Amino acid sequence: MRRFIAIALTAVLPTALVAEPTETPGTAPIMAMGAYVPTDDMEGSEAFYRALFDSEPVIGLTDFVAFDVAGGWFALVSRDKYAPGTRAGTGAVPYLQSSDLEAVQARAMAAGVVAPEIIKEPGIQLLKISDPNGQLIEFFELTGQ
Repeated sequence: MRRFIAIALTAVLPTALVAEPTETPGTAPIMAMGAYVPTDDMEGSEAFYRALFDSEPVIGLTDFVAFDVAGGWFALVSRDKYAPGTRAGTGAVPYLQSSDLEAVQARAMAAGVVAPEIIKEPGIQLLKISDPNGQLIEFFELTGQ
């Protein structure tokens, strides 16, 4: 009898001790992606990104301004408050998909940036610009070629 109980427990316990997943497999509790760029000139940066994104911010605080970009936030933050000790233009590079790089290039130029040529590679085109703080931002467009 002891042997039967031991065999039964060996078969049942491993599945009984595994916690049931609270989420559907393949999903995560992440709802959207966002990025922020530290700046020393909130007013100037906000004006630049208004022109670049051709939109108004969804949040406009003195030291935090956020734009809705494809369902996520692209934010500008006061370097002194949110990223003390960092240098302008360092850190992660925001990488944004576009359906029209020529339009992004024209808006960047209208906002005062010297926008370089669009880099054309098989299947993808890239536009790399620097904002007034020296922060590199890359835009890409998938061409399917």
